[in-house]
Amino acid sequence: MAQLSLSTMWSTRRPSVVAFHREARELGFTHLELSGVVTPEALPEFLGPEALPVLSIHAPCPNGPTELGRPAGALSLAALDEDERREAVRRALDTIDLASRVGARCVVLHAGWTDLNPEMERELRRLVQAGAADGPDYADLKCRMTAAREFFACPHIDAVKESLLELAARARARGVKLALENRVHFHEIPSFDEMMDILSEFPPEVLGYWHDVGHAEIQARVGFTPHEDWLVTFGERLLGVHLHDVRGLSDHLPPGTGEIDWA
Repeated sequence: MAQLSLSTMWSTRRPSVVAFHREARELGFTHLELSGVVTPEALPEFLGPEALPVLSIHAPCPNGPTELGRPAGALSLAALDEDERREAVRRALDTIDLASRVGARCVVLHAGWTDLNPEMERELRRLVQAGAADGPDYADLKCRMTAAREFFACPHIDAVKESLLELAARARARGVKLALENRVHFHEIPSFDEMMDILSEFPPEVLGYWHDVGHAEIQARVGFTPHEDWLVTFGERLLGVHLHDVRGLSDHLPPGTGEIDWA
């Protein structure tokens, strides 16, 4: 039987957690994915007797304030600031422990980001939306973005790998798999080549790939890696998929309400 999870991020669109659980069952979902909308205070509601079993957890979960004064979800496993990186690792370790306690098979990870100015991508997207992707301004900006990202990325990739080494040891000990998710923004880690590099350094029984349809589609529409290349290249490491639809350059839409060719 296929396992179809509903992310708890959709619970924010329902009047209560109880209503969310009820509708999830009525729609035919078999499991839940706990996400960053789950706070420590709300966690018992998502694990109550009416809840579906948890198949995966999106780290960091539960989410909430940290000693650094920011939510756990705003911390990067690729941070060059060691205090931030250590706190991001600690929260991901807590997520792995939670996954082990509730019987979840997989923890989905965001790796973090580089120091590239995100305004460059915002301008690139504006050019795409204006139909100017074939023009010289787009070509020049894309070239400068690519060069800048390559310049900034290396120390962040080293930091990610250091973080993953610790997380992989805990995951192996807990019998939980880790999955690295493809990201929606150009300054985020990993790029296509970085995903290939990182996965090559960890065994598939510990670290796999998690495909977000919306993220891959938007990256392709902006002019970077073609969508299907992610699935063709990393399909053997695939542990799960986030089924998000896309309209224009906006994602996180329910499947069937956007422009994705699901067939």
